[in-house]
Amino acid sequence: MTSPFRAGLIALALLIVAPVQALADARQDGMAAFRGEDYAKALELLMPYAKQGDAEAALLIAEMYGPRSWGQKGENRNGVEQDNAQAIHWWGEAAKLGNAEAQLKLGWWLMKGRDVVKQDEAAGMNWLLMAANQGEPQAQYEVGLGYWKGRGVKPDPIAAYMWLDLCSAEPGFDNAAAYRDELAKTMSTQQVEQAKLMVQAFAPKR
Repeated sequence: MTSPFRAGLIALALLIVAPVQALADARQDGMAAFRGEDYAKALELLMPYAKQGDAEAALLIAEMYGPRSWGQKGENRNGVEQDNAQAIHWWGEAAKLGNAEAQLKLGWWLMKGRDVVKQDEAAGMNWLLMAANQGEPQAQYEVGLGYWKGRGVKPDPIAAYMWLDLCSAEPGFDNAAAYRDELAKTMSTQQVEQAKLMVQAFAPKR
């Protein structure tokens, strides 16, 4: 027979576990709503998590608010009107939490200076580099071009070669290899060899 003391402990544990489980269920429901394109519901359920520092929730909220070319089709995502300022805010929050996709998109906007964002190529390259170092191929491509053309950083053919080479094998990045080879024609043999060594050093991190 359970003692009153033990019964009390069990009851207390249940009181603690139940809200935690409910929160976990709400997050999963929010993710499912996003996948099911019920964005109004997804926004409502995921917003508390984004405000508490959940990087994935913040990213998905940014995606719902962001440009349609980067997300689902339609002028209205089933209840969430496009709001680029909100998208940038939440990409920024997710980027600060280390989300590579958010770092890529925030960096892209800063490089271009589109709409609600003032162009800042140095800051843009900083975010793109963070994503590139996490193995994000689009970021690696953008960083490679940045070092080649001197966008936000001093031109550096060795760094440009390395980043373009790293993403060249990824699906959809065939032109990265072409740019790398074009760049190599302007480099010395020693520079190319140094770049290849850098690729080999980075490769285990991919």
